[in-house]
Amino acid sequence: MKSGVDCAMKCRSVFSFGIIVSSLLLSGCMHDSKPVQFYMLNADSGVAGTTWVPSATQGPVIGLGPIRIPEYLNRPQMIVAITDNQYQLSEDHRWAERLDQNISLALFKALPRQLDTDRIVRYPWPQRQVVDYQVGIDILEFNVDASGQSRLIAQWYVKRKDKPAIDRRSEYQFPASITDHAVMVKAQSQCLSKLGEEISITLRQLMASDAASKGNKMPLVE
Repeated sequence: MKSGVDCAMKCRSVFSFGIIVSSLLLSGCMHDSKPVQFYMLNADSGVAGTTWVPSATQGPVIGLGPIRIPEYLNRPQMIVAITDNQYQLSEDHRWAERLDQNISLALFKALPRQLDTDRIVRYPWPQRQVVDYQVGIDILEFNVDASGQSRLIAQWYVKRKDKPAIDRRSEYQFPASITDHAVMVKAQSQCLSKLGEEISITLRQLMASDAASKGNKMPLVE
């Protein structure tokens, strides 16, 4: 009888000890865990916050999209390329929304000012929406490498009705960081800003050329 009581007491002691250890481990994990930081890109070319009113209330409609990214970038974690074939994901530093949606939104907010028109729609647009110029973008590479350089490689095109499509390939690089994620995002935003600027210059040249061929005057891009 006594051995049974001793066994029960030992079991209770082991159970209590297990609870204490588990509590300590959980407390330690909660204490050491860091809050997740979330980031958004922009492509405003350093003009965000300034007042702007579009002068073109009429004119061609520009469709932005689709924008595609590689599957390795289709994740919330921010990425650093350790080598050409190896990548490091950060669980504590993440994109605030899907990266392809963030890129689309950043360009959608920047292009109206660069083109001086708000007649821009994002993909997918309504089936009945008439689009005069469609800009599609394939992001081939968009991350920070092991040397701390932010790199963007994009293949993009402009489609026009009854005219050949214009195809371009753009590459941009800016100094970033492999430890400071805020610096990473700033450098990646600079790359995206340059892409937006190149797209807007191409669009304005095409629109000016098309307007001239129709007998309408439109300011040329210097």
